[in-house]
Amino acid sequence: MHPTEGRGAWWRTTAFRITLLHLALTLLGTLALSGLAWWATTRFALNQIADEVARDTSVLAQAAQLGGPRNLALAIDARIAADRSGTQYFLLAAPDGQRLAGNLAAAPPAFGWQRLSLTGPGVPPGEVLALATPLPAGLLVVARDLAPVRQQERFLLGAAGWVGGGALLLGLGGGLLIARGVTRRAAAMDAALARVQAGEMAHRLPARPGGDEFDRLARRINTALDRVQGLMQTLRQVTDDIAHDLRTPLNRLRQRLDLALRTGSGDEAWRAEAEGAIAECDQLLEIFAALLRIAQVEAGARRAGFTLFDISAVAATVAEVYAPAAEERGQRLRTAIAPGIALLGDRDLITQMLANLLDNAVKHGREEGEVTLRLAPGMLTIADDGPGIPAAQRDAVLRRFTRLDAARATPGSGLGLALVAAVAELHGMQLSLGDAAPGLVVALTWGDGQSGSL
Repeated sequence: MHPTEGRGAWWRTTAFRITLLHLALTLLGTLALSGLAWWATTRFALNQIADEVARDTSVLAQAAQLGGPRNLALAIDARIAADRSGTQYFLLAAPDGQRLAGNLAAAPPAFGWQRLSLTGPGVPPGEVLALATPLPAGLLVVARDLAPVRQQERFLLGAAGWVGGGALLLGLGGGLLIARGVTRRAAAMDAALARVQAGEMAHRLPARPGGDEFDRLARRINTALDRVQGLMQTLRQVTDDIAHDLRTPLNRLRQRLDLALRTGSGDEAWRAEAEGAIAECDQLLEIFAALLRIAQVEAGARRAGFTLFDISAVAATVAEVYAPAAEERGQRLRTAIAPGIALLGDRDLITQMLANLLDNAVKHGREEGEVTLRLAPGMLTIADDGPGIPAAQRDAVLRRFTRLDAARATPGSGLGLALVAAVAELHGMQLSLGDAAPGLVVALTWGDGQSGSL
């Protein structure tokens, strides 16, 4: 696994989306309830004011019927004098519009319910709800100041702000708790699958009896892992049986050919055929040995034997071994190896991996060309200046028995890079094939978790 894999941006995680959704739903619910409370409260207050205006209008209209305009004017003056809140407004106007009594400056332009702005000397600015009623003697207007309603609205808006802030905090806290639970379960599943990926095929995901959808998913994955483990064990057993069963007769055949070659008296053609058959047997035995090594590496069985060793010394030794082969092809094998680099792993497998890579570079590099091995903390590269590998085929050559057309003229089985890929994955290394312009460059990188100090 790449060191940065699984560390995507936090705003792309499911936990963040759950928190955001929970917060949005909480805010929407709070806004809806606050809006409904605001509408119902202000509507109720306006209805109360309208009822008071309607009652006063009815009472004053009856006073006008019983005592005439003079009695109505006296009643209006008495109500104004008794109003300690300063929210009641009245107007009695003659048919020509002249004010006869009241504290409103002017008559409204029409009859019925309406909202008026307060104007006039000594009158504070504001808005009133007024009812204008025609009378035989003129016009009666009864109004109530809407300032208490506006004050109540401001109070409700302030309360809504406090409630919204509290709901925001509660929603954020609840969303984070939910997200934390989801993240914890997902992290536990990811860690368990990482252990399986690392080779612990017997490890299983935690699943509670009954449980939620995570537990049901974990049980389903565990069932699939049981199936995969069974298939792998069967395949490994078949591979081992085939390799062992075929290696034994191949070894006997080689021994018989070797004995016949050493004791026989055939002609040169016969001896050449016998030597060729022995070479073919050796190649088949090498293929079976490589297959068994790859199967063992992919099963993760060698991980238990990891130790801290000096990969700088290993790289220098492998380069020294392949220097004569490079000289035979007129190549220059250049090395740039930083000393004292420690690696946690299997020394023998790393040695085999480096040997395979240098062997490929020498065989497929250009004659009288250059092969370069570089080792630095956390990175190893091997490059040649041969024909290279097309970008479209670089993934394919890491699979077993894959050989490019240009490499079929040279001896080989197509298992070298497959073993390299298996060893790199076992050690948590990142393997990449690139263009050396010209040629191929193979890069192996690893993190601090695979390094150490000797």
